[in-house]
Amino acid sequence: MICFFTALSAAAAADQRDFRLEALFGRLQQTEARSEAEQIEGEIWSLWSRSEDETSNILMRQGVLAMQARRYDLALRQFDLLVEHEPGFSEGWNKRATVLYIVGKYRASIENIKRVLALESRHFGALSGLGMCYEALADPESAIAAYRLALKANPHLPEARRRIDALVKEIRRDNI
Repeated sequence: MICFFTALSAAAAADQRDFRLEALFGRLQQTEARSEAEQIEGEIWSLWSRSEDETSNILMRQGVLAMQARRYDLALRQFDLLVEHEPGFSEGWNKRATVLYIVGKYRASIENIKRVLALESRHFGALSGLGMCYEALADPESAIAAYRLALKANPHLPEARRRIDALVKEIRRDNI
């Protein structure tokens, strides 16, 4: 009976503290197959997106639905409530950072990304978002640094590689 309850509680635990993340990130670093990397990324996102707290999960779902409907004011309110309710849940901060980026509040988005990274330093989605924010703020050097950190966490991010290449070319062109 103890094994059953241990397994059950392990399956219920899902956020940036989930013990399965270490193995998933290890596999992500080792695989060379894009299809396997995508599957691992999906598992990581699934763990990140689920809290042990049901109120947080409801707020997350409501915020995501509002984002999908392009009701960014409502999404932001839901994610505000989420990070207030569970400040240790990194994906709440990440979703709020995403909405802030979408509405053009890049510096506020960066502040939220910093909260994400304090909780989950390997959050390749937040690191990529950080690069996007710095690009929007015309800071290519910082954007490159953020994209490089994203690639360190997840070497299977082709868009991050493309953005680094484009920004390096832009910097060279500007320095001529």
